[in-house]
Amino acid sequence: MNQASFTIKTSKLLLELKKMTKSLGSISKWNRYTVLEQTITDGLLTLVIPGVRVELKCETTSTAKASLGLYYFRDIINTWNKPEVECFIYDNSIKMGITTVRAQTTFFETDSILRSIDLPINYSDLHLLRLEQKGFTPEEIDFNQLEYDLRIAKRTLKRNIIKVKELLSVYGVTKKEIEELLQKKINK
Repeated sequence: MNQASFTIKTSKLLLELKKMTKSLGSISKWNRYTVLEQTITDGLLTLVIPGVRVELKCETTSTAKASLGLYYFRDIINTWNKPEVECFIYDNSIKMGITTVRAQTTFFETDSILRSIDLPINYSDLHLLRLEQKGFTPEEIDFNQLEYDLRIAKRTLKRNIIKVKELLSVYGVTKKEIEELLQKKINK
């Protein structure tokens, strides 16, 4: 069984989690299921949500990456009554004291997936389409639960290319020209 852990002051972690949730605004159907990505490396805990990245120095063992709901994790830490949180990440779960929760995803094998995908809070299809151009692997995209969004962005792009071609074909614009223009924009 794989295992990694971090130990941090409860007040320090809770302060950062509150800042992160505050950046999202009031809880709504749009942000209720925001995923918090936790990356444990040597002496550092990195917390990432779309648009926010926080690095906290703390005691760590091993390296790992896990994700779970931001508000869910914040609520657990908010009810924590000890000065320090000791959090263990296992293959499919996260354990804090006697509380064990199922992680949405975890990763231990190599550090190939330990890069965080830095997206703005209000990311668009263009940001998603640029992920592959920036060298993010399918595993990293899958880990960050963006594979569905990326697939939809690609489908929308194809549909929009067809629409634009139909509208501009009377001016001699070809599908290939549209695709080349968009590829330049995506590769920026």
